[in-house]
Amino acid sequence: MYRLIRSVIIIFVSITLITGCKNNNESGTSNKLFYSFWNSDQKISDEIIEKIVDGINYEDTDKIKNIFSVNALEKSESLDNDIQNLFEFIDGPIISYEEGNGSGSSMESSDSTYKIKFLYTCYYISTANEDYFIDIKTYTDDTQNADLIGVKYLIIVKADDMMKIYDGDEKILFDGTEEIDRYGVFIPDIY
Repeated sequence: MYRLIRSVIIIFVSITLITGCKNNNESGTSNKLFYSFWNSDQKISDEIIEKIVDGINYEDTDKIKNIFSVNALEKSESLDNDIQNLFEFIDGPIISYEEGNGSGSSMESSDSTYKIKFLYTCYYISTANEDYFIDIKTYTDDTQNADLIGVKYLIIVKADDMMKIYDGDEKILFDGTEEIDRYGVFIPDIY
């Protein structure tokens, strides 16, 4: 009898925890603290990829440029040209996209005088002719330098070449084990 009661309690708590992580009631109060923390990063990621997809589909340079931080705009040597190359690289309108595995990780550092947070996201996007992979780094908070807030870089490759982004020998995001300081739109010179 004890095992049955314990099992029922475990199942009840498990179901409550699983369904409690969703914000599926009309008032939006279900597990509000967890949901709002997770949703803020997810919402930022969703907004960025939607702007990228719209910008590509309508070849809207300004829509793409507007996602970048002031710092990335200043440090990107040829952003307008890189965005035009992005439009040419994508073969047709984007018909679907989905978040990649491991996407949405964030790093946060803070002390009593300083807070910085950035978000790593990746997406698979598809046209009727090709599949692509986009890796995006976004600063979502910096209490000492607001010019850093926004997208730092987006790297795009064909989906089959996704792992090359992280291969230090390819020198796309890493040179060996050192991260390369990228800004703006980057399409590797492997095509």
